[in-house]
Amino acid sequence: MADCDWSRLPYDLIATIANQLTVIEDFLAFSGVCRSWRSVYRNRNWTPGPQFPWLMLSENRNETTRCFFSFFKNKRLVSSLPEARGRRCWGSACGWLITIGVDLEIHLLNPITQICIDLPSQSTFCNQPFLAGNAVTHSTYRTSFINKAFVFKYSSHLNNIGDGFMVMAIHGKDNSLAFARPGYDSWVTVETSSPFVFRDVVLFEGQIFAICDAGTLVAVEIDGSGPPRAIQFAAPPTGHCPWNQIYLVESLGDLLLLFRCATRSVYDFSMETISFEVYKFDFSTKEWMKLNELGYRALFVGDNCSMSLSASEVFNCKSNNSIYFTDDNVEWWPTCEEEQHGRFDMGVYNMADGSIESLLDLGDDSPLHYSCPIWVMPAIS
Repeated sequence: MADCDWSRLPYDLIATIANQLTVIEDFLAFSGVCRSWRSVYRNRNWTPGPQFPWLMLSENRNETTRCFFSFFKNKRLVSSLPEARGRRCWGSACGWLITIGVDLEIHLLNPITQICIDLPSQSTFCNQPFLAGNAVTHSTYRTSFINKAFVFKYSSHLNNIGDGFMVMAIHGKDNSLAFARPGYDSWVTVETSSPFVFRDVVLFEGQIFAICDAGTLVAVEIDGSGPPRAIQFAAPPTGHCPWNQIYLVESLGDLLLLFRCATRSVYDFSMETISFEVYKFDFSTKEWMKLNELGYRALFVGDNCSMSLSASEVFNCKSNNSIYFTDDNVEWWPTCEEEQHGRFDMGVYNMADGSIESLLDLGDDSPLHYSCPIWVMPAIS
Protein backbone atom coordinates (compact mmCIF):
# COMPACT_ATOMS: atom_id res chain seq x y z
CA MET A 1 0.00 0.00 0.00
CA ALA A 2 2.92 2.32 0.68
CA ASP A 3 3.91 2.11 -3.01
CA CYS A 4 0.43 3.01 -4.24
CA ASP A 5 0.36 5.86 -6.78
CA TRP A 6 -2.64 7.88 -5.60
CA SER A 7 -2.45 10.15 -8.64
CA ARG A 8 -3.49 7.25 -10.90
CA LEU A 9 -6.81 6.59 -9.22
CA PRO A 10 -9.80 6.81 -11.60
CA TYR A 11 -11.40 10.26 -11.69
CA ASP A 12 -14.78 8.99 -10.49
CA LEU A 13 -13.15 7.41 -7.45
CA ILE A 14 -11.24 10.62 -6.70
CA ALA A 15 -14.53 12.55 -6.89
CA THR A 16 -16.18 10.03 -4.57
CA ILE A 17 -13.38 10.51 -2.03
CA ALA A 18 -13.72 14.28 -2.31
CA ASN A 19 -17.41 14.12 -1.55
CA GLN A 20 -16.69 12.44 1.78
CA LEU A 21 -15.28 15.81 2.83
CA THR A 22 -17.76 18.35 4.15
CA VAL A 23 -15.80 21.55 4.81
CA ILE A 24 -13.94 23.63 2.28
CA GLU A 25 -10.68 23.74 4.26
CA ASP A 26 -10.34 19.94 3.88
CA PHE A 27 -11.36 20.06 0.21
CA LEU A 28 -8.73 22.71 -0.56
CA ALA A 29 -6.09 20.54 1.15
CA PHE A 30 -7.38 17.54 -0.83
CA SER A 31 -7.01 19.44 -4.10
CA GLY A 32 -3.35 20.12 -3.34
CA VAL A 33 -2.33 16.46 -3.20
CA CYS A 34 -1.53 16.16 -6.91
CA ARG A 35 -2.62 17.25 -10.37
CA SER A 36 -5.29 14.56 -10.84
CA TRP A 37 -6.84 15.31 -7.45
CA ARG A 38 -6.82 19.00 -8.27
CA SER A 39 -8.88 18.22 -11.36
CA VAL A 40 -11.84 17.61 -9.06
CA TYR A 41 -11.37 21.15 -7.75
CA ARG A 42 -11.09 22.62 -11.25
CA ASN A 43 -14.29 20.86 -12.32
CA ARG A 44 -16.05 21.97 -9.10
CA ASN A 45 -17.08 18.33 -8.69
CA TRP A 46 -17.75 18.58 -4.97
CA THR A 47 -20.87 18.86 -2.84
CA PRO A 48 -20.09 20.90 0.31
CA GLY A 49 -21.80 20.57 3.65
CA PRO A 50 -22.72 23.51 5.91
CA GLN A 51 -19.77 25.91 6.18
CA PHE A 52 -18.61 28.23 8.92
CA PRO A 53 -17.89 31.75 7.64
CA TRP A 54 -14.28 32.79 7.31
CA LEU A 55 -13.17 36.01 8.92
CA MET A 56 -11.27 38.03 6.31
CA LEU A 57 -8.76 40.05 8.31
CA SER A 58 -7.75 43.63 7.66
CA GLU A 59 -5.21 44.55 5.03
CA ASN A 60 -1.84 45.45 6.48
CA ARG A 61 0.78 47.85 5.22
CA ASN A 62 3.57 46.51 3.02
CA GLU A 63 1.94 43.11 2.57
CA THR A 64 0.71 41.59 -0.68
CA THR A 65 -1.21 38.74 0.97
CA ARG A 66 -4.55 38.64 2.76
CA CYS A 67 -5.27 36.55 5.83
CA PHE A 68 -8.46 34.65 6.61
CA PHE A 69 -9.24 33.03 9.93
CA SER A 70 -10.87 29.60 9.82
CA PHE A 71 -12.77 28.79 12.99
CA PHE A 72 -13.08 25.20 11.81
CA LYS A 73 -9.30 24.78 11.79
CA ASN A 74 -8.71 27.49 14.41
CA LYS A 75 -5.90 28.90 12.28
CA ARG A 76 -5.03 31.65 9.85
CA LEU A 77 -5.06 30.94 6.14
CA VAL A 78 -2.76 33.14 4.09
CA SER A 79 -3.58 33.80 0.45
CA SER A 80 -1.99 35.90 -2.26
CA LEU A 81 -4.87 38.12 -3.30
CA PRO A 82 -3.56 41.04 -5.35
CA GLU A 83 -7.07 41.68 -6.69
CA ALA A 84 -8.06 42.97 -3.23
CA ARG A 85 -4.94 45.07 -2.65
CA GLY A 86 -5.81 48.64 -1.67
CA ARG A 87 -9.52 47.99 -2.00
CA ARG A 88 -12.35 48.22 0.48
CA CYS A 89 -14.26 44.92 0.60
CA TRP A 90 -17.69 43.73 1.68
CA GLY A 91 -18.35 40.05 2.39
CA SER A 92 -21.30 37.85 1.44
CA ALA A 93 -22.98 34.55 2.19
CA CYS A 94 -22.41 33.21 -1.35
CA GLY A 95 -18.61 33.28 -1.43
CA TRP A 96 -18.05 36.58 -3.22
CA LEU A 97 -16.58 39.93 -2.16
CA ILE A 98 -17.58 43.31 -3.55
CA THR A 99 -14.50 45.53 -3.89
CA ILE A 100 -13.80 49.17 -4.70
CA GLY A 101 -10.39 50.84 -5.05
CA VAL A 102 -9.01 54.35 -5.40
CA ASP A 103 -9.69 53.99 -9.13
CA LEU A 104 -13.38 53.79 -8.13
CA GLU A 105 -13.78 50.63 -10.20
CA ILE A 106 -16.05 48.02 -8.59
CA HIS A 107 -15.68 44.25 -8.91
CA LEU A 108 -16.99 40.94 -7.67
CA LEU A 109 -14.14 38.78 -6.40
CA ASN A 110 -14.09 35.18 -5.24
CA PRO A 111 -11.18 35.07 -2.75
CA ILE A 112 -10.65 31.32 -3.22
CA THR A 113 -10.80 30.95 -7.01
CA GLN A 114 -9.61 34.57 -7.53
CA ILE A 115 -12.19 34.97 -10.29
CA CYS A 116 -12.87 38.69 -10.74
CA ILE A 117 -16.02 40.06 -12.43
CA ASP A 118 -16.44 43.67 -13.48
CA LEU A 119 -19.34 45.76 -12.23
CA PRO A 120 -20.25 49.32 -13.29
CA SER A 121 -17.87 51.87 -11.81
CA GLN A 122 -18.78 54.33 -9.09
CA SER A 123 -18.96 57.08 -11.72
CA THR A 124 -22.18 55.54 -13.06
CA PHE A 125 -24.23 56.13 -9.89
CA CYS A 126 -26.84 58.87 -10.39
CA ASN A 127 -26.08 61.04 -7.36
CA GLN A 128 -22.38 61.68 -7.87
CA PRO A 129 -20.29 63.61 -5.36
CA PHE A 130 -17.81 66.16 -6.66
CA LEU A 131 -14.54 64.35 -7.38
CA ALA A 132 -11.33 66.29 -7.74
CA GLY A 133 -8.80 64.62 -9.99
CA ASN A 134 -6.39 63.50 -7.30
CA ALA A 135 -5.73 60.28 -5.42
CA VAL A 136 -6.48 61.75 -2.00
CA THR A 137 -10.06 62.62 -2.93
CA HIS A 138 -10.60 59.30 -4.68
CA SER A 139 -9.20 57.51 -1.64
CA THR A 140 -11.80 59.26 0.51
CA TYR A 141 -14.67 58.16 -1.71
CA ARG A 142 -13.37 54.60 -1.79
CA THR A 143 -14.24 54.53 1.90
CA SER A 144 -17.26 56.81 2.19
CA PHE A 145 -19.38 56.86 -0.97
CA ILE A 146 -20.62 53.26 -0.76
CA ASN A 147 -21.77 52.71 2.81
CA LYS A 148 -22.55 49.01 2.43
CA ALA A 149 -22.76 46.54 -0.46
CA PHE A 150 -24.46 43.17 -0.94
CA VAL A 151 -24.35 40.35 -3.47
CA PHE A 152 -27.15 37.82 -3.79
CA LYS A 153 -27.86 34.87 -6.05
CA TYR A 154 -30.95 36.24 -7.73
CA SER A 155 -32.54 35.37 -11.06
CA SER A 156 -34.62 37.87 -12.98
CA HIS A 157 -37.51 36.93 -15.24
CA LEU A 158 -36.98 40.07 -17.32
CA ASN A 159 -33.68 39.28 -19.01
CA ASN A 160 -30.59 37.14 -18.83
CA ILE A 161 -28.00 39.91 -18.44
CA GLY A 162 -25.76 38.83 -15.58
CA ASP A 163 -28.43 36.41 -14.52
CA GLY A 164 -27.47 34.75 -11.25
CA PHE A 165 -25.93 37.65 -9.33
CA MET A 166 -27.57 40.79 -8.03
CA VAL A 167 -25.39 43.43 -6.35
CA MET A 168 -26.96 46.20 -4.27
CA ALA A 169 -25.28 49.23 -2.74
CA ILE A 170 -26.36 51.69 -0.07
CA HIS A 171 -24.56 54.85 -1.07
CA GLY A 172 -24.21 58.61 -0.85
CA LYS A 173 -24.87 61.05 1.94
CA ASP A 174 -28.61 60.18 1.89
CA ASN A 175 -28.08 56.39 2.08
CA SER A 176 -29.82 55.78 -1.24
CA LEU A 177 -30.15 52.31 -2.78
CA ALA A 178 -29.02 51.16 -6.22
CA PHE A 179 -28.37 47.82 -7.91
CA ALA A 180 -26.42 46.34 -10.79
CA ARG A 181 -25.58 43.02 -12.40
CA PRO A 182 -22.46 41.90 -14.23
CA GLY A 183 -22.87 43.22 -17.74
CA TYR A 184 -24.77 46.37 -16.79
CA ASP A 185 -23.39 49.70 -18.02
CA SER A 186 -24.43 51.65 -14.93
CA TRP A 187 -25.99 51.38 -11.49
CA VAL A 188 -29.79 51.59 -11.37
CA THR A 189 -31.34 53.77 -8.66
CA VAL A 190 -34.21 52.37 -6.61
CA GLU A 191 -36.96 54.98 -6.42
CA THR A 192 -38.73 55.62 -3.11
CA SER A 193 -42.14 56.99 -2.19
CA SER A 194 -40.74 58.37 1.09
CA PRO A 195 -37.26 59.63 2.05
CA PHE A 196 -36.02 56.21 3.20
CA VAL A 197 -32.55 56.10 4.76
CA PHE A 198 -31.43 52.56 3.94
CA ARG A 199 -29.33 50.62 6.46
CA ASP A 200 -29.33 46.94 5.45
CA VAL A 201 -30.63 44.69 2.68
CA VAL A 202 -31.50 40.99 2.56
CA LEU A 203 -32.84 38.46 0.06
CA PHE A 204 -35.62 36.49 1.73
CA GLU A 205 -37.43 33.72 -0.16
CA GLY A 206 -36.90 35.44 -3.50
CA GLN A 207 -37.97 38.90 -2.30
CA ILE A 208 -35.55 41.73 -1.57
CA PHE A 209 -36.22 43.55 1.71
CA ALA A 210 -34.44 46.52 3.24
CA ILE A 211 -34.46 48.08 6.68
CA CYS A 212 -34.40 51.84 7.06
CA ASP A 213 -33.19 54.31 9.65
CA ALA A 214 -36.25 54.22 11.91
CA GLY A 215 -36.55 50.42 11.67
CA THR A 216 -39.12 50.57 8.86
CA LEU A 217 -39.19 47.45 6.67
CA VAL A 218 -39.51 48.05 2.93
CA ALA A 219 -39.96 45.70 -0.02
CA VAL A 220 -37.71 46.38 -3.01
CA GLU A 221 -39.34 45.67 -6.39
CA ILE A 222 -36.92 45.52 -9.31
CA ASP A 223 -38.69 43.21 -11.78
CA GLY A 224 -42.00 45.02 -12.24
CA SER A 225 -43.24 46.87 -15.29
CA GLY A 226 -42.31 50.25 -13.81
CA PRO A 227 -39.00 51.59 -12.53
CA PRO A 228 -37.37 49.82 -9.55
CA ARG A 229 -38.88 51.08 -6.32
CA ALA A 230 -38.97 50.55 -2.57
CA ILE A 231 -42.36 50.39 -0.85
CA GLN A 232 -43.04 50.48 2.89
CA PHE A 233 -43.95 46.98 4.04
CA ALA A 234 -44.15 47.16 7.85
CA ALA A 235 -43.69 49.57 10.73
CA PRO A 236 -40.72 49.33 13.12
CA PRO A 237 -40.98 47.24 16.28
CA THR A 238 -42.04 49.22 19.33
CA GLY A 239 -39.95 49.73 22.45
CA HIS A 240 -36.61 48.62 21.01
CA CYS A 241 -33.32 49.78 22.51
CA PRO A 242 -31.40 52.82 21.27
CA TRP A 243 -29.13 51.44 18.57
CA ASN A 244 -25.94 52.22 16.72
CA GLN A 245 -26.25 49.64 13.92
CA ILE A 246 -29.23 47.73 12.53
CA TYR A 247 -29.26 44.50 10.50
CA LEU A 248 -31.63 42.24 8.57
CA VAL A 249 -30.88 38.51 8.53
CA GLU A 250 -32.48 35.56 6.75
CA SER A 251 -32.21 32.72 9.25
CA LEU A 252 -33.61 29.21 8.78
CA GLY A 253 -36.82 30.45 7.19
CA ASP A 254 -37.23 33.49 9.46
CA LEU A 255 -36.67 37.17 8.76
CA LEU A 256 -34.80 38.63 11.73
CA LEU A 257 -34.06 42.22 12.71
CA LEU A 258 -31.10 43.02 14.96
CA PHE A 259 -30.47 46.22 16.90
CA ARG A 260 -26.86 46.68 18.05
CA CYS A 261 -26.25 48.99 20.99
CA ALA A 262 -22.79 50.39 21.68
CA THR A 263 -21.06 53.01 23.79
CA ARG A 264 -18.30 55.36 22.67
CA SER A 265 -14.99 55.69 24.48
CA VAL A 266 -14.29 59.21 25.74
CA TYR A 267 -10.58 58.61 25.18
CA ASP A 268 -10.24 57.54 21.53
CA PHE A 269 -13.87 57.72 20.27
CA SER A 270 -13.87 54.00 19.46
CA MET A 271 -17.13 52.08 19.80
CA GLU A 272 -17.82 49.13 22.10
CA THR A 273 -20.87 46.91 21.65
CA ILE A 274 -22.75 46.20 24.87
CA SER A 275 -25.92 44.38 23.72
CA PHE A 276 -28.18 43.19 20.90
CA GLU A 277 -31.94 42.96 20.58
CA VAL A 278 -33.44 40.50 18.09
CA TYR A 279 -36.91 40.52 16.52
CA LYS A 280 -38.64 38.01 14.21
CA PHE A 281 -41.09 39.22 11.59
CA ASP A 282 -44.59 37.71 11.48
CA PHE A 283 -45.77 37.93 7.86
CA SER A 284 -49.37 37.14 8.79
CA THR A 285 -49.69 40.17 11.11
CA LYS A 286 -46.85 42.27 9.67
CA GLU A 287 -45.52 42.77 13.18
CA TRP A 288 -42.18 42.17 14.88
CA MET A 289 -41.90 39.75 17.80
CA LYS A 290 -38.98 40.08 20.20
CA LEU A 291 -36.83 36.96 20.66
CA ASN A 292 -35.01 36.15 23.87
CA GLU A 293 -33.03 33.33 22.31
CA LEU A 294 -31.85 32.08 18.93
CA GLY A 295 -31.85 28.38 19.71
CA TYR A 296 -29.25 26.52 17.66
CA ARG A 297 -28.65 29.48 15.40
CA ALA A 298 -25.53 31.62 15.14
CA LEU A 299 -25.71 34.99 13.37
CA PHE A 300 -22.85 36.91 11.73
CA VAL A 301 -23.03 40.68 11.28
CA GLY A 302 -20.63 43.44 10.34
CA ASP A 303 -19.55 45.23 7.16
CA ASN A 304 -20.99 42.44 5.02
CA CYS A 305 -24.23 40.72 4.10
CA SER A 306 -25.59 39.40 7.39
CA MET A 307 -25.44 35.60 7.66
CA SER A 308 -26.91 32.78 9.69
CA LEU A 309 -26.16 29.11 10.20
CA SER A 310 -27.42 26.24 12.27
CA ALA A 311 -24.74 25.88 14.93
CA SER A 312 -25.72 22.25 15.51
CA GLU A 313 -24.64 21.39 11.93
CA VAL A 314 -21.20 22.97 12.00
CA PHE A 315 -18.33 21.48 13.96
CA ASN A 316 -16.26 23.82 16.14
CA CYS A 317 -18.85 26.58 16.36
CA LYS A 318 -18.06 28.31 19.67
CA SER A 319 -21.68 28.28 20.74
CA ASN A 320 -25.22 28.38 19.51
CA ASN A 321 -27.62 31.13 20.53
CA SER A 322 -24.93 33.67 19.64
CA ILE A 323 -24.21 36.70 17.48
CA TYR A 324 -20.74 37.01 15.98
CA PHE A 325 -19.97 40.66 15.21
CA THR A 326 -17.15 42.68 13.70
CA ASP A 327 -16.42 46.39 13.80
CA ASP A 328 -18.41 48.24 11.13
CA ASN A 329 -18.40 51.76 12.58
CA VAL A 330 -16.55 53.00 9.52
CA GLU A 331 -17.46 56.64 10.03
CA TRP A 332 -15.57 56.69 13.36
CA TRP A 333 -12.36 55.01 12.20
CA PRO A 334 -10.60 58.25 11.20
CA THR A 335 -11.00 59.49 14.80
CA CYS A 336 -9.60 56.30 16.34
CA GLU A 337 -5.98 55.60 17.06
CA GLU A 338 -4.36 54.05 14.00
CA GLU A 339 -3.95 50.57 15.46
CA GLN A 340 -7.64 50.43 16.43
CA HIS A 341 -9.15 50.84 12.94
CA GLY A 342 -11.74 48.13 12.49
CA ARG A 343 -10.31 45.85 15.16
CA PHE A 344 -11.61 47.08 18.48
CA ASP A 345 -15.31 46.24 18.51
CA MET A 346 -15.38 42.51 17.71
CA GLY A 347 -16.80 39.63 19.68
CA VAL A 348 -19.41 36.92 20.24
CA TYR A 349 -22.58 38.00 22.02
CA ASN A 350 -24.36 35.29 24.02
CA MET A 351 -28.14 35.70 23.89
CA ALA A 352 -28.64 33.59 27.02
CA ASP A 353 -26.82 35.81 29.51
CA GLY A 354 -25.82 38.92 27.55
CA SER A 355 -22.11 38.23 27.92
CA ILE A 356 -19.57 39.08 25.22
CA GLU A 357 -16.56 36.90 24.49
CA SER A 358 -13.50 38.09 22.61
CA LEU A 359 -13.66 36.91 19.01
CA LEU A 360 -10.01 36.74 18.04
CA ASP A 361 -6.63 38.00 19.17
CA LEU A 362 -5.34 40.00 16.22
CA GLY A 363 -1.87 40.34 17.72
CA ASP A 364 0.31 42.98 16.11
CA ASP A 365 -1.85 43.52 13.03
CA SER A 366 -1.97 47.18 12.00
CA PRO A 367 -5.04 47.51 9.77
CA LEU A 368 -5.56 50.30 7.28
CA HIS A 369 -8.42 52.74 7.80
CA TYR A 370 -10.47 51.51 4.81
CA SER A 371 -10.10 47.81 5.64
CA CYS A 372 -11.93 46.13 8.51
CA PRO A 373 -12.40 42.42 9.28
CA ILE A 374 -15.45 41.03 7.45
CA TRP A 375 -17.32 37.75 7.19
CA VAL A 376 -17.38 35.81 3.94
CA MET A 377 -18.82 32.33 3.44
CA PRO A 378 -16.18 30.35 1.53
CA ALA A 379 -17.34 28.87 -1.79
CA ILE A 380 -15.71 27.72 -5.01
CA SER A 381 -18.63 28.42 -7.33
